[in-house]
Amino acid sequence: MTELVTLPADWEGMPASFIEGALLAANANPKPMEPEVWLPALITGGVVEEAPVLLPEAQKKALLAHFELQYCRMKAGEYQLPYAVQWQADTGVTDELRYFAEGFLAVWPSIEPNWAEQPVSDGTMRMLSALLTTCMLLVDEEATLAQMQEAGVEGVPAPQALYPQLDLMLNEVVMAADELQQGGGTQAVNPYKTVGRNDACPCGSGKKFKQCCGQA
Repeated sequence: MTELVTLPADWEGMPASFIEGALLAANANPKPMEPEVWLPALITGGVVEEAPVLLPEAQKKALLAHFELQYCRMKAGEYQLPYAVQWQADTGVTDELRYFAEGFLAVWPSIEPNWAEQPVSDGTMRMLSALLTTCMLLVDEEATLAQMQEAGVEGVPAPQALYPQLDLMLNEVVMAADELQQGGGTQAVNPYKTVGRNDACPCGSGKKFKQCCGQA
């Protein structure tokens, strides 16, 4: 199970649960994109600021290391949501889980246009739609259900049936995005561009990168 990112002591941005969701949205990108496009949302919560939002290099490095860790574990089929943002029937939608969904949705406007340009299967589109709907329900279940009813949307499973599937949805969508990037001749968002071949692998295996996720 992945742990939530450990934030620097001088961090003044969004909470760790928000960042977990935001980084997963960035990993669900079917086209390469510079992190500077979506990194500001981790500070602002998705609110567009008039002045550019720049992260100190040390903070940026820490966040991108967790971003790479998510991707590496997804590729290995080992990613699970951190316990703090897992759905638990006895506790319901916690603040942490709500922050997680808000983080995903805060970065998603930067990612969504890239999906519109891709040839996507019906199955992937259904999974993507289910993921976005689930995140919206987690943020505000009552308002989202009311909007869906007003729009005439029918046949959607009950929220309590969707929430336990969040792990599955995330893994499927991120891997579909990765396959689209591979099909385009690029590696998924080039998540290892800052990792040397003799560095420790960001997946946490304890092996060198060249002997683990960096194998040709």
